[in-house]
Amino acid sequence: MKKFKSKSFVIVFLILLVIQFLIVFMDAKLNTSSSVNEITDKVILIFSFPINLINENLPFYVRESIFIRAIYWLMNLFIQSSVLYLGWLTLKRVLKKMK
Repeated sequence: MKKFKSKSFVIVFLILLVIQFLIVFMDAKLNTSSSVNEITDKVILIFSFPINLINENLPFYVRESIFIRAIYWLMNLFIQSSVLYLGWLTLKRVLKKMK
């Protein structure tokens, strides 16, 4: 088994963090346009998938303090980053074996 590369994982984590922050920020600020709102609602639903299995309002729209929202969001990001990172490693390994 290959060694865990934390730098690659952190890069995936930070990219997801920025993308999700921008999508939620855009949804909050551009709520006047219904076409943009429809798209961002669907993207937010996809981004919140792993943790919204617990509660459909998690991680973005809970009625808790901002600290609790941030914890839910970071947990969700960690799960998503782990899945993407492991998927990426698996894809690389399969492509290497196919050569």
